[in-house]
Amino acid sequence: MNEKEKKDVVNNDISEPKTNWRSMYMITGFCFFDGLQYSMFIVSLWPYLNTIDPTAGATFFGIITAGFSLGQAIGSPVLGFWMNRVKSIKPPMSTGLCIQFVSNAIFACLEFFSPPNRRYIMLVSRILVGFGSGNVAVMRTYGANASVKKDRAKAITMVTACWVCGITVGPALQVAFAPIGYPGVKIFGALHLDMYTAPPLLAALIDLLVLVLLNVFVKEEYVGVVDEKKVEDPFYALPKPKLLPIIVCIVTRFTLMFTITNAEAIGSMFVMAMYKWTNAEAVKYNGMIMLGQSGVSLIVNILFTVKLADYISNGKERITATLGLVIALLYHVITYAWPFFPSRLDYRIDKSNGTIEYVGCYPSKYSWCSHTHQVPLWLYAFATVFILGLALYVTFTPLNTLFSKVLGDRRQGTMTGIFFMAGSVARTIGPIVVAVMFENYGPEITWILPIIMLAVTVLLWIICWKQIVPLDSNPKLKAGESYKYDNGNKYKF
Repeated sequence: MNEKEKKDVVNNDISEPKTNWRSMYMITGFCFFDGLQYSMFIVSLWPYLNTIDPTAGATFFGIITAGFSLGQAIGSPVLGFWMNRVKSIKPPMSTGLCIQFVSNAIFACLEFFSPPNRRYIMLVSRILVGFGSGNVAVMRTYGANASVKKDRAKAITMVTACWVCGITVGPALQVAFAPIGYPGVKIFGALHLDMYTAPPLLAALIDLLVLVLLNVFVKEEYVGVVDEKKVEDPFYALPKPKLLPIIVCIVTRFTLMFTITNAEAIGSMFVMAMYKWTNAEAVKYNGMIMLGQSGVSLIVNILFTVKLADYISNGKERITATLGLVIALLYHVITYAWPFFPSRLDYRIDKSNGTIEYVGCYPSKYSWCSHTHQVPLWLYAFATVFILGLALYVTFTPLNTLFSKVLGDRRQGTMTGIFFMAGSVARTIGPIVVAVMFENYGPEITWILPIIMLAVTVLLWIICWKQIVPLDSNPKLKAGESYKYDNGNKYKF
């Protein structure tokens, strides 16, 4: 038998597990749609709330922003555990998509409710859509469990990258919807197609599309999980994952998501107070900044997917993740409202809509306006687009890959749900904390908090460096050594 014939035999060996890339590509596409419908709301959420319920302040907006993450914090472990139990992604994902559809429909119909109740209906909608977004943990788990070991880094990177692609396109769609204006075109009753209701209506259609594609075309094959017969064998010893690297990864995700929340929760309020922008200007210009940031993140993720995934997964996850944390720390230092910046915050009177409106930072709303210095717009825009856009996703991709390796070749739905829950808890606490801090103390204190958290997380990685390593699924034991597994302890005498 010549070399070509040998290769053909190997390639046609149906007993060798292979990654089902067709289903994997579809799941990554679903991640894109999830990121898309999430990021479409970020820029316009505060201006919309300010439009339909002007009495709702920054603190309640922080609660609404936290509502999404509260729902996700509950949904991620619940849907992940459900996936583990039924050994399938379709039942939990279908449920999550149905919940998202209903919540987006509610958001589009907010003006059917009386003004005092609109803020609470918006909160309920965001909690429900957050619960449904627990599907991201399910899809991320599928990326790990449905790929063979040599493909795992690429699969997980693809899932992460496509979600970032969705986040990239989302703000662009919001900017594209801006010309519709408000109140836009009347459909029926109090329902309008405008720059605020177009995103939830589009998101609801996306949920229906993904629901159909999931149940008709996705074929599940879990080639990255140890064979069930082996697991049931009392003498098969897959080591238990080590607790310390799991904790470090979870703490890091908490820090990263808190950092993102700091930018999301007060982003519109920050630029409106800092640069004297109206609601419409904040949607347009802040949307452009976020679009630029997402574009940089997209390029980073494409590089990871096409060129860097295999290289970094070959033992480079720790250094890459730590580098990303350091860059995120640098961003907050650069964009801090330092007292040596030349200009102080001010306000102007806007009469463009036929009414007198105070735009910017005025003392009757924020007591800290008179002593806070303005971060130069060019510096803030440049750092947000290029430094923060680079930092967060340079950390996310290797962190996701490393966490999967730390858990080993087992079903990861529950633990991935907990991993995502840590980020959701950060995004639940973060908006409330930073909104209250911003409203009462200004941008300086809201920047100091993530600076401290990032610095502590970097230090944690340095201290635990040697322990943050992938799980060896079949460790070579020396005489007298042992390790724990699900059915007890394995020793070598």
